[in-house]
Amino acid sequence: MRRAIVALGNPLMGDDGAGPAALERLRGMALPPGVALLDAGTAGLGLLYILADLDLVVLVDAVDFGGAPGEIRTFTPSEACSRRPVPLSLHEGDALQIVALAERLGQCPRCIAVCAIQPARIAPAQSLTASVAARLPALSEEVIQTLRTMLRDAEVH
Repeated sequence: MRRAIVALGNPLMGDDGAGPAALERLRGMALPPGVALLDAGTAGLGLLYILADLDLVVLVDAVDFGGAPGEIRTFTPSEACSRRPVPLSLHEGDALQIVALAERLGQCPRCIAVCAIQPARIAPAQSLTASVAARLPALSEEVIQTLRTMLRDAEVH
């Protein structure tokens, strides 16, 4: 089984860099064997190529779901809906729309989850806000727990 944790986000846009920052924390943590850590940055439609090579993936991203800054939620793409327009170029895109496109193309991982953190500010800045930075350890733990649950469920089925 090809499995990965894929971080999304731009570290030059404040809290949008939470995904890559969490990935850096995960590099020093004990992960199940055979799990790749991938920084997709702002891959846009390039995320299609990443997803096509995986069976199981946990996406880590800053997502505005209307929560309190630093709040963490985990969901599947089918449990959420995108509020963004269709991507205009290869450098922009909404991860949920790209996952939906991967499904339509028959190139989506069998198991996919999103571990999201509510940003406080997405604007040009090279650091996270204090409320998001303080929750990076919890986000990293949530990613690992989600991954372990998905692996356990995949073994059962």
